Amino acid sequence: MGGGPPSIALYVNGVYVGGAALNDVWPNYTMYDAFLWGDKLVVTIAEVSKWVYVFHLPDFSRPAVVLRAPGNVSHFLYYTPEVAPLNGSILWLAVFNTTEKRGYICALDLVNEVIQNCVPVGIYPHAPIKLGSSVITPLIREPYLVFKEGGRIERRLVSKSWPPYVNAHDPLRYTYFSFHMITTDGRYIYGEGHAIEPGYLLSPITVHAHSYIISMTPSGEVIAYYPTSALPPGLPGLAVCRGKLFATSPLEGVVYVLSTPELKPLSLLKVGKVPWGVFANRDCSRVYVTDIIGGFVYVIDVESLSIVRRVETPMTWPHTVIFIDNAAAERLKTAVSKRFAYNFTVFPPILSCGDLPPS
Repeated sequence: MGGGPPSIALYVNGVYVGGAALNDVWPNYTMYDAFLWGDKLVVTIAEVSKWVYVFHLPDFSRPAVVLRAPGNVSHFLYYTPEVAPLNGSILWLAVFNTTEKRGYICALDLVNEVIQNCVPVGIYPHAPIKLGSSVITPLIREPYLVFKEGGRIERRLVSKSWPPYVNAHDPLRYTYFSFHMITTDGRYIYGEGHAIEPGYLLSPITVHAHSYIISMTPSGEVIAYYPTSALPPGLPGLAVCRGKLFATSPLEGVVYVLSTPELKPLSLLKVGKVPWGVFANRDCSRVYVTDIIGGFVYVIDVESLSIVRRVETPMTWPHTVIFIDNAAAERLKTAVSKRFAYNFTVFPPILSCGDLPPS
């Protein structure tokens, strides 16, 4: 598990083994994302930092490499390796530069440890995933999904016609959708985002905009939608397991559970104080929800939809869960200790994500 202040915690068979600080990772923003590839741990301060830190495991004393992206790096969203935007040894990152009003997807070469081939795709790309041979990136403030297939980039407009609800003379009413997060079960794309009324070139999203959950075909055609009560930062954690979609709503303190792909509500689970990330284990029997304010990680049984465990963490704001095998756990045991210290800086976690401005 990882969280803020930047640190990791190792658990073996559910038992806490020890932790380690990431003191050379910028501490002023306390949430971070991480991606594990072999013996390399890629760490970012998502949304607010251009820096990408690469640690060579099991050494957590300092980053082996620090890379600078052409803008702020967005969140990762993966709970199984199949969902990660990884092609061979290339991890695709979404990067946005709000000053220049430009966004990119960039190739992080995990072998040579360089960022290259940054391709402009829109104003605010975010959290790419992989579906088949395509890397798919949502644009938070534009109603498009960006598909990267080999060297080809295609922006696909996402729109939905609505049944007339005013009178019979309004049969052509429709709306666009811009997405904050997307995920996949290998067959469909699931998006979390906002409706944009026709006529706007740029999303007029405000803190009053509620989030929809959308299911789409691999080409981006909407097949079902579900309106939620989640205000920004919306639903930053998505995972699909065994025909069920789990979506965290931090400001409501709940996890939405919907059937897939038809998006029928199954349950609304009250989880901790501020549930944020949701991560499925390898056989999809459990999902782990990080409570970034409560300081715990909650474990939900996928079949019964019940909370079966609450895991305490040494970090103040847990954020990310990565599942590793026994061999990797044995190697990491030498790098962690029951008690560890970090250069603590009293900064609350930044809940700004997408369209919610910092207070």
